[in-house]
Amino acid sequence: MLKLHRFALRAVALNAILVLLVGLSLVSTATAENLLRLTPAESSTDGGPPDVALDLEIDFAELTLGGGVEVTYDAARLEFVSFAFSGDPDFGLTGPADGDPTQPLLIGAGWAMFEPPFGVSGLHTIGTFLFRAIGNGSATVSTAESPINPGPYYSPVNSTPLVVSYNGAMIHIEPAVPTLGVLGRLVCCLLLLLVGIWMVGQQERSYP
Repeated sequence: MLKLHRFALRAVALNAILVLLVGLSLVSTATAENLLRLTPAESSTDGGPPDVALDLEIDFAELTLGGGVEVTYDAARLEFVSFAFSGDPDFGLTGPADGDPTQPLLIGAGWAMFEPPFGVSGLHTIGTFLFRAIGNGSATVSTAESPINPGPYYSPVNSTPLVVSYNGAMIHIEPAVPTLGVLGRLVCCLLLLLVGIWMVGQQERSYP
């Protein structure tokens, strides 16, 4: 009976270790992914200048030589101003003209790697978008896979496209609060002075 009890305890312990190992492998698999994203993922603006800047980044666990991405945005609240490649990719193959209203915005970039490991991984900034707020509310900017040159993100090892997670951004646009210029402040001071003079006159009339 004692031997059976010990055997049962060992079996339970072994199962617990196996479950832990499987869980750790799942966590490592979940975190080791290829991300294409816009940063910051969430931002706010009062609708006035400056323009809202979003960086287009890759953060890949696997090697890649480049690829394409399409970007869409809420045209009721945002106006596309420009996109500029960062210089990190060796080839800025495809990019929209400044102020182009056509959606989606198409971006294609790549890296020239002639020595091992024949590709890049990790964090790289492809370029920066500028958007101008033209309406109030929450505006989404989304990214998705695109077949434009050089096509989907692929590995230098084979021609199979990589599995990529595409993340967008949210921009919260608040109504702009008007500010008074120098002339406006002078007018307010004059009005306050006149109100003060009027109140003094009313008091003098009340007490003859």
